[in-house]
Amino acid sequence: MRYLGVSRAEVYSPNRVSGDAAIFRAVASELERNGHEVACMTEHELAWKGLPVNVDGIFQMARSSEALAVLERALVPVTNTVQAVKNCGRAAQTELLSGSGLIPESVVCSTDSAPDGWNIFPCWIKRADSHAVEPDDVQYIQNADECSAAMRHFAERGISECVIQAHARGWLVKFYGVRGAGLSDCYAARVVDGKFGLERFNEQPDCASVDMRALSAAAERASDILGLDVYGGDAVVGHDGSVTIVDVNDWPSFRSCTVGAAQKIATLIMNRSK
Repeated sequence: MRYLGVSRAEVYSPNRVSGDAAIFRAVASELERNGHEVACMTEHELAWKGLPVNVDGIFQMARSSEALAVLERALVPVTNTVQAVKNCGRAAQTELLSGSGLIPESVVCSTDSAPDGWNIFPCWIKRADSHAVEPDDVQYIQNADECSAAMRHFAERGISECVIQAHARGWLVKFYGVRGAGLSDCYAARVVDGKFGLERFNEQPDCASVDMRALSAAAERASDILGLDVYGGDAVVGHDGSVTIVDVNDWPSFRSCTVGAAQKIATLIMNRSK
């Protein structure tokens, strides 16, 4: 089999460039170890050159609209699918997961003004069109004045929509998973683990403990709703042990479990192409 791998542009990997590159290389190496040929391109190269011919499957970490548009024309299995990547945009995932009981109360709104009746503080405000690529793309908000200021700042940057999400109280856990293989790992998040240090607004557990069945069920259900094959995200473990999903990402870095995750991802890709 001949596979095409499409790597993620650095702009979409804030403080995760080496980690994203490592899992990408590990999957390519695992496919080669199993006797397959792998050709690799950056998402910019894909957008410029287009899809090569004679590939049996594609694994990809792209996020640019130009690269995704090219991938939509693929006639072979793509992991993750373009639609799944689009479903992970802040607005899209909020709308898809709302009503599932998995996420805190959330609303997608214009950055012109806060929605009528929103009085849940503290909360989070996030740009709606993409994942965070700059520190101010996700902000912890403690009152209505801070909310209005954050929305004005988004509007000044040309960001027309945002997501407002109630703050879930508890400690933060990061999880990584692959469809059909469950979670590859999870761990209590520290400030140093985050892209922009936002973990400081969550509680720090004295002894991290989580119901793995509850976390796995929540993560897998969220990934199913979004259509993801390779996924990760953040969940908050409440004082009562409840698990609340606060973010889901397409193809994360798998920073704590690169080798094991690469084996699972490669197996998924190979099975898709049989």
